[in-house]
Amino acid sequence: MGDREIQQAAAAIEKARSFRVRPPRETLVAGAVGELRDKLERDIKQTGGMGEAWRTVAPDTLRDKARIVSFQRGVLIIETPDAGVRYLVEQWLRGGGERMLAGCAPSTVKRVVVR
Repeated sequence: MGDREIQQAAAAIEKARSFRVRPPRETLVAGAVGELRDKLERDIKQTGGMGEAWRTVAPDTLRDKARIVSFQRGVLIIETPDAGVRYLVEQWLRGGGERMLAGCAPSTVKRVVVR
C-alpha cells in the first residue's frame, strides 16, 4: 500500500467514527439518583398525594411508624409494622383523624383500610 492509500483508508475510518453515536456516559451516582427519583415518582403517583396529607395531619407518634401504601378510587391504604401500631392508627382515625385526612386529601376519601 502506498501513502496515498493509507491516507484514504485513515480518512474513511475517521469519517466512519464521526457517524458513530456513543451512549451518554453514566456514572454510579447518576444512576442511583435516577433510580431514587423514579421510585419517588412511582410512590407519589401510587399514593395520589396522600403522603403529604399524612405527614401534615398525623400525630408525631404515628407519622414515622405507619405509612401510606396507596390511594385509589377513594380507598386509602395505610400500612403498619405490627398490631399495636395498627390499633393506635385505628383509634386516631376514629377519634377524628379520618376527617382531618379527608379535609387535606386531594380527592374524596371513601374508606380507610389499615393493614
